[in-house]
Amino acid sequence: MVKELSILPEVLKVGTNEMELVVFRMYGTQPDGSPEVLDYGVNVAKVREIIPMPIFTKVPDMPAYADALAEVRGEVIPIVDLGKWMKIVPPSSIEIRPKVIVLEMLGQTTGMIVHEVERIRRIKWDQIKPPPSMLQAKHSGRITGVTKIDDEGEALLLILDLESIISDMGGFMPKHEIALEEIERVGKKKLKGTVLIADDSSVARKILKDTLENVGLHVIEAVDGKQAMDILNDFLQRIGDQPINNFIQLIISDVEMPEMDGLTFTKNVKANSKLQSLPIIVNTSLSGEENREKAKSVGADGYLVKFDVTKMINEISKFLQ
Repeated sequence: MVKELSILPEVLKVGTNEMELVVFRMYGTQPDGSPEVLDYGVNVAKVREIIPMPIFTKVPDMPAYADALAEVRGEVIPIVDLGKWMKIVPPSSIEIRPKVIVLEMLGQTTGMIVHEVERIRRIKWDQIKPPPSMLQAKHSGRITGVTKIDDEGEALLLILDLESIISDMGGFMPKHEIALEEIERVGKKKLKGTVLIADDSSVARKILKDTLENVGLHVIEAVDGKQAMDILNDFLQRIGDQPINNFIQLIISDVEMPEMDGLTFTKNVKANSKLQSLPIIVNTSLSGEENREKAKSVGADGYLVKFDVTKMINEISKFLQ
């Protein structure tokens, strides 16, 4: 199965507030020894292709879940064993035929071993809810959303925090010294202002918050577009006729978020006469010129692919003079 992404992903069609997910299964073992079926989803826009298990080359001094490389279409890529990463023990009673989902995100190509690929499903973002604390605890905070996927409403589909996978591999970390050097290069010792950030990934929020605070900015956090919109509306109620820009100078928003995605959020902000002056930078793991153009079409003032600190500082300095 090969999924070519040469056309604009469905998730980025304006006003649909929905996405397409590649749904896959992981088989675990419950405390009593019985098998457990776990359904997960990843945005199809991040999937380059799905392939059979390739030949692996082991890499020394790496965690067990990320100790292999493989050549895929002439490119050598790191391979993450999702089961080992999530500490899932497969039951001996189930025959597993693993596949590798090849992901393109955060400027990197990574292969992810899963137990079974089910199908592609289209789901509205407002049907995806933040995961309850008990579910988050079970998955070590690595779930960004949850939704029901069967007619009876019992089977759950969990949306993985893929940023945390790459972070665990050391693929990106906030580089404060680079940020400071970049600020000096553009002629500023520090930036000033308040930035509202919206991102469902706790890893992404921490990296973004650390970087912004390091260069002198105050940060307000939201876990999705709906919460970010609630924060802005609360400001409007409290400040009366004062301009919103006196209190918030910039918004940085992810695209893929439960309840309200970043493009819908951006469109709603720009449609509100009291908020439309706020500059919005879309900050996403989705690359490509089509995605940039779609963000621009809903009113975004800037576009960043996670996580290039130098480009981030360059971009935000345009709006925080």
